[in-house]
Amino acid sequence: MSTTPESAPQGQQLDPALFACVNEYLEVTNRQARQQGDKRVSFAVLYAAARYNSHAFLGIAASPQTEREEFVAYMTDLYRRALEENLSNLINERAATGPSQAE
Repeated sequence: MSTTPESAPQGQQLDPALFACVNEYLEVTNRQARQQGDKRVSFAVLYAAARYNSHAFLGIAASPQTEREEFVAYMTDLYRRALEENLSNLINERAATGPSQAE
């Protein structure tokens, strides 16, 4: 399954380069999932995202100790919204076309 700018939430126009980046990661994770299984790769992706976002935060935060709680809340909400959006999109897509083994 790939992601396209057209699959962005209604009323939002996202940078096509973002979707190219997402699709590159999905290609890697799909390959890994065939070897390692969905559950392990799902955890690896979450752990890698947390690790990378922590690194990025430390690179941009003026005061990491005081900004930490706000950053964690922001990232938690961002993930929750992205997860909800993707679940809705996939559930609706499967309802319309039937389950796919390619995902």
